[in-house]
Amino acid sequence: MEQNENFTDFFILLARDFLKEKAFPGLLCAYAGGSVGRGEADAYSDLDLNIIVEGICDHKSENCEFRGQIIQLHIHPKPNDEAVYEKPWSWRYIKEARLIYDPEGRYLAWFHSMGDYLDSEEGRGKMLAQGKRIKEEYSMHAKEALSEGCGYSAFLAAWAGWIHALQMFAYFCRGTLADRMLYPLLKECGRSDERERLIKEKYTHKRDLQEGIELVTTYRAHLLSQQTEGMFAFDPLNDELLRKKIERLHQQEEEEAAWFLLFSEAVWLYLCVDSERSLEEHWKSLPVELSLSLKELGFIQADEGLIQRIHEISDEIFASIS
Repeated sequence: MEQNENFTDFFILLARDFLKEKAFPGLLCAYAGGSVGRGEADAYSDLDLNIIVEGICDHKSENCEFRGQIIQLHIHPKPNDEAVYEKPWSWRYIKEARLIYDPEGRYLAWFHSMGDYLDSEEGRGKMLAQGKRIKEEYSMHAKEALSEGCGYSAFLAAWAGWIHALQMFAYFCRGTLADRMLYPLLKECGRSDERERLIKEKYTHKRDLQEGIELVTTYRAHLLSQQTEGMFAFDPLNDELLRKKIERLHQQEEEEAAWFLLFSEAVWLYLCVDSERSLEEHWKSLPVELSLSLKELGFIQADEGLIQRIHEISDEIFASIS
């Protein structure tokens, strides 16, 4: 615990120095999220720094290098209560916010107020209802993909519903927003027979992890080369962050979790560039060797039976949330 607190303190001081040096115009508030916000930072962490800025309308993210560290900077317009009341699940990350800059004390009070709302009976009820709607949308997308003969896309949609259910379970039942908890929960929650079969099929007997990292790096570089404007997801600094996360899991002897992370990174890249097209169509647009290699990261061509079983696992997880 002491080590984590030391790393957390290091990143908080780094954030303050970064803000002083950059002097963002219209800065109202800054807060750390992720492992730093939770007080769980370690030697493999980066800094997720959120800033609220006056006079902007859109959210923006970018990577910054500062004193040998990577800062993932997320720039937000002023928040409002109504947005939280309307879609509280989308605002769950305010629960792990650690204030860095709040000269008037206004946002400390706001975070406490909105956090209390998320914990209220009304807030929890709305979050669960919103979460169930999201799960149903994933189920609908999976069925549509199957009807169009797109088994890989169907699996991806059903899988997303499963992960979404795990995120809700982690929040409501374990009190955490940490992404690193998802794979342990994946192994724990749902019907053990189907869960173990899928995990064995997806994440065992894989190639060397370094090859997997290089594959995702190549994929990111190819997508970046096809864009007229850079996107946050395609920033090469994300490759360095990925390597650090994989190294953490390797040191913890969590090889399956490392492959899960590589698969998740590839899915994120696809969704950032081509979410309006099926996964099958997206792969056709890639160099043949690259598309064939990506399939080995854990993509499965599902049939109706598999989709149904994944949906049942997701339903069981939701049923366990009180």
